[in-house]
Amino acid sequence: MANEAAIINNPTSTPAAVSTGYQRQNTKAEAQQNGIDLTYVESGIGECVLKISGPVDVNGVLYSIASDVTFSTFAGGAGNYIIYLAGSGDNLTPTITQTPGDFDASKNAHYTTGQRILNWLITYDGTNAVAKKIDEESAEKTVITANGTWTAMFTKVYEFICIGKGGNGGSATYASGYAMGTGGGSGAIGIIRKYIEAGDVWTATFSAASGGNCTFDDGVTTLTFQNGYDGVNTTNTQFAQGGAGGMTLTGFDQDLTGQRGFSNAGITSHGADPCLYGVGGADGKNIGGTANTAGGAGSGYGSGGGGGYRISGGTSGGGAGATAAIIITG
Repeated sequence: MANEAAIINNPTSTPAAVSTGYQRQNTKAEAQQNGIDLTYVESGIGECVLKISGPVDVNGVLYSIASDVTFSTFAGGAGNYIIYLAGSGDNLTPTITQTPGDFDASKNAHYTTGQRILNWLITYDGTNAVAKKIDEESAEKTVITANGTWTAMFTKVYEFICIGKGGNGGSATYASGYAMGTGGGSGAIGIIRKYIEAGDVWTATFSAASGGNCTFDDGVTTLTFQNGYDGVNTTNTQFAQGGAGGMTLTGFDQDLTGQRGFSNAGITSHGADPCLYGVGGADGKNIGGTANTAGGAGSGYGSGGGGGYRISGGTSGGGAGATAAIIITG
């Protein structure tokens, strides 16, 4: 490779023939407007408004938005939407869709079948329509906590933070003395930044099992991140270790393995804290003092549940581990 960056010459400082004298300044002006989008979209309740604004470059020609355009119908329900300029000639029609287009590097912009897509992402939650300009300063964040798919609406670099579910706390069963279940381990966390093309579809598959593996994949690349293990169910003054943290991580730039749940019989057995986004659940003894009390649930994402505490006949359950999550920023 060599000489891939080409100079854009400045206009000449001395007069030249009309047939050639303006060519340099025209070339420079065209280069500066390539892909430009100075439109503005306003968020709202049940609608968004493309305001009078501009210009926007469409296949080398500048257009402006001459009057406000209100979008109040989101045919696909809650989800992500984009706006493109449909038609040809002197006047184009702003149109909303959930179908992503493609990035055209030569035009420095996204297009769908030759029609310009504006640099705005509209996120509709069923009530509010939130508009965000697509650039590094206003990156959109998406959190996935259930099986399903995510589609990249624009070609750009995205960051994935994938967090395994926290292990449940152990239960405590009393026959004599006291009993305290052990804390659940925290889920493994993987972090990666990837360049993704508009329209690429990723599938999230979560496991609720102790030590189970969750995945996020596009059919080519599979990211794997492991849940924490459940704490141990105990009887009487039995001593046992807390649940192990998730360890398995594949496909990431950065691996953060989970932590083991806590176990110190009669003193504490709270769930493990993850490295990010959560706090382990308290044990039953800390919650209820000297009472028979179930363990507390982990909070946030990936934290372990606390162990139950029992000082009279019966069983106190452990707290639930916090959910797994995929956090996408881009």
